[in-house]
Amino acid sequence: MTVRRATPGDVAIVARLNAHVQGWHATRYPDVFFPNPDPAGLLAFFTDRLADPACTVFLTGDPPVGYALCQLQTREANAFSPPIRRLLIDHVAVAPEARRLGHGRALLQAARDLARDLKADEILLDTWEANHDAHAFFRSEGFALRRMLFRSTP
Repeated sequence: MTVRRATPGDVAIVARLNAHVQGWHATRYPDVFFPNPDPAGLLAFFTDRLADPACTVFLTGDPPVGYALCQLQTREANAFSPPIRRLLIDHVAVAPEARRLGHGRALLQAARDLARDLKADEILLDTWEANHDAHAFFRSEGFALRRMLFRSTP
């Protein structure tokens, strides 16, 4: 399974791979996600992410069929908790036609390896409540529910 770090030249590839995930989110959460984000804004977002030294984007497949966007987060000790270094997997996506072929597993392994290299204390995934297929996959990969966010409107 081919996994590599994305470079600034991969911005259009990452934006393209994001399209089906964006569409899935927009269908289920139309108050939060645009169904068709501004293409220039999307490219600018991923350009910024790839330029951020605390962010790593992995691509899987040749040609790429999936990506994971990982962000190192640090927090100093405070009155409530000790210091923490965590790797947040903010995006993980595999094209529908390439699922169940090991690409998601390879992306998570690349994130685990990065977390070890960065001496992170933990790895967190951000996922939406309706994404039951992803939840089952994450659990099968050793992730466990850590916290929940509840929402209300005023």
